[in-house]
Amino acid sequence: MSGADGGAGAAGGLGGAGRGPAGGATGWAGARELFREVTPAPVWLRVIGVLALVAAVLLIVDATLIDPASFQGGGAVAAVIVAIVLLLVGAIALVVRIVVIVDESQVMFALSPVWRLRFARSDVESAKAVDLVARDVGGPGYRVLPGDRRALLFGSGPAVTVQRRSTGVAYTVRTARPAELLGAVLRR
Repeated sequence: MSGADGGAGAAGGLGGAGRGPAGGATGWAGARELFREVTPAPVWLRVIGVLALVAAVLLIVDATLIDPASFQGGGAVAAVIVAIVLLLVGAIALVVRIVVIVDESQVMFALSPVWRLRFARSDVESAKAVDLVARDVGGPGYRVLPGDRRALLFGSGPAVTVQRRSTGVAYTVRTARPAELLGAVLRR
């Protein structure tokens, strides 16, 4: 899904970051990584994913084996739509993660596989460490807030706010290593 703030969807993965020939981490265009953090979904979200998948399986079994007569016409269409939605929600809840990568030339924030934003480090206007409270931004996930602010988090805690020069949008991302992220973003 693309957004007005320059985000790109899951198509194309996370930019092909991997290991370079010398074994050091490399970024998108072979640039050396300065920071990488992957935060998996919290347990409660994975439990929701499992429950959604179980509900989808139960619905499919009911509609095809237990009581197919009750799923005729519009009921069958509704059951298929609900099963697909439950399967998608369940799968995404199990694999979603927050990915933050800073290399020598770019910064990437992602709620993978749903949302991703990549921009040049030279586009960073300012960055600072902050404390992020989930309830103050509307809860976990990717949040669009008033005043050109965005938040990316699974829970409360230390975070870094990075403001882009080109758009004026400030992105606050929850991290377990705010000093390292701040140092990587501001490194010249």
